[in-house]
Amino acid sequence: MKMPCISSKNVYSVMNRVENLTELVKLSVAELTEILGSSANASLLHEFLHSTSHLPPPQIDTASVAAPCSKAAAAAATDTCKSKPVVRRKSPRKK
Repeated sequence: MKMPCISSKNVYSVMNRVENLTELVKLSVAELTEILGSSANASLLHEFLHSTSHLPPPQIDTASVAAPCSKAAAAAATDTCKSKPVVRRKSPRKK
């Protein structure tokens, strides 16, 4: 995962200060400034960590989403909605 203002030069100083991404997200801009050595870089990283604008919207493939079973259909065939589609592969031809 690439993050703005984290480079090969400062990645180890960041890793020495936090154990995981949760701890990194909890840091203030002042704490990030202390680690990165630049308030501009700290502000950019803080904005990146607390913004959702860089995330793409979730994609739902409507062709693969099955309609939910009704109670009547579930009573008639309980395995219909729970079963996975069967993928049949052609066996290799024998010579």
